[in-house]
Amino acid sequence: MERQDLDQCAVCGMKIVDAPAGLCANHSEVYRKVKDAYPLWSAAYGSLTTEDFLKRLVALPETGDRAREMAQFLIRNPEKWK
Repeated sequence: MERQDLDQCAVCGMKIVDAPAGLCANHSEVYRKVKDAYPLWSAAYGSLTTEDFLKRLVALPETGDRAREMAQFLIRNPEKWK
């Protein structure tokens, strides 16, 4: 298993700007937006687990590339959902 460079985004490998999260500027912004969307989706769908939310987000054709990358990353690394 490769050790990730501490200066690289955990999702795409670009230079990080959010050190605690280990994310680049793009993925840091997308992470915030995905987190903000979850309570809205959960309220709309009733009981929706984080994993179900992320899987639905990935499946939507309207989901942007960065949001899809973030959702896939969070599915693979659920401990990163804080």
